[in-house]
Amino acid sequence: MIHEIIIVGGGFGGARVAKLLAEEPNFHITLVDKSRYHTFYPNLYEVATAYLPEAFGHLPIDFVDLKSSAIYPLEDIFLDDINVSVLEDEFLGADFKKHFVNLRKTGKLRYDFLALAMGSETNYFGIPGMAEKALPLKNFFDALGLRNAIDELFFRAPKNQLIKIVIGGGGFTGCELAGELMGYMDKLSRIHGRPRYYAECLIVEAAETLLGSASPWVQKKAKARLEKLDVKFMFKSAIKEIRQNEIILGVGSKVPYDLLIWTAGVKASESVKTLESVKLEKASCVPVDKNLRIAPHENVFGVGDITYSVDEATGKSLPMTASVALREAKCVAENIKRMAAKKPLLYYRASHPGFIIPLGGRYALLELYGVRLSGLLPWLLKEFIALKYWAGLLGWRRAFGLWKKGLEIHSWND
Repeated sequence: MIHEIIIVGGGFGGARVAKLLAEEPNFHITLVDKSRYHTFYPNLYEVATAYLPEAFGHLPIDFVDLKSSAIYPLEDIFLDDINVSVLEDEFLGADFKKHFVNLRKTGKLRYDFLALAMGSETNYFGIPGMAEKALPLKNFFDALGLRNAIDELFFRAPKNQLIKIVIGGGGFTGCELAGELMGYMDKLSRIHGRPRYYAECLIVEAAETLLGSASPWVQKKAKARLEKLDVKFMFKSAIKEIRQNEIILGVGSKVPYDLLIWTAGVKASESVKTLESVKLEKASCVPVDKNLRIAPHENVFGVGDITYSVDEATGKSLPMTASVALREAKCVAENIKRMAAKKPLLYYRASHPGFIIPLGGRYALLELYGVRLSGLLPWLLKEFIALKYWAGLLGWRRAFGLWKKGLEIHSWND
């Protein structure tokens, strides 16, 4: 008997579930995504800060290389998996009783098992003017638009005028971007003949510290590293409103800007609002049970950023991170296999091994299984983890070529 499995979303969680289930010959998997591409979010920073010389002749990198370092066609990921079909379509909802999904172009598709992994999108928290005037960093085209906006700003601004780039949010995304951005600004200043001190990057953070969810050691080291790169900070500064070239803070003070980048929040994809009889939790996330099923539907699972999964040890919901999505994907794939075989399901148990955060150049901070490191070694480990991730999707040969291209782009950015 062939089981029909539909996975909605081709991000970290969805693609991983599909790859793990592709090993089962009695499964037919349909992966639905509104884009043809799988995005590798850690490389968006490289795209947003990549300088491509406008010159004739052979260039070290070009836009094709830049694109392939961050996004990869879903069809090519599953090229050798004959039981996986990739469908470029938009999810419009599901009938959980009759077991079908509704897609904009294809119409209705029946499933035996359904995994929802639609990911997240930028959350502007209803701040007036933020969505209209700030640039997000959530996908490849956001990153490319940001890169072009910064390049244009340096090209057009008078050389004796201060360029002020403001990053809203001092979390992981804001800090990683700031670290890479300083190198890009150095390069643009030299190329356009601008004094370097006429360009500045400022992080505006509502909390008292950077990286509020990290340990004090990480917070202190990250601040010291970014200070060394000449990043400026404003703490305890909640943003109330965005006007043209002006940020209004909650205390009433004003901060001028030439370019504003918003990195301070995400929420579940808007498509979760099409799910009937599902009560959404914080950040529009879908609650899941201990087996990662969307109750009360026994054959419907949630994966990644759309899920509201509570860690029993802390009582808090799990963060919207790639590592969480990948661990959930492993559990969901195993539980679908077990349901098909009529075996008891596994409980998902949250784990917090730690993280690596790159902060410009070949420097990163590592806090992993109680080990703390800073500098080049954590950065190298981060690169190896990226290679291993791609190998799990593409095999080692194709993964190495893609990974090598990413390294070349990073070297050109240095």
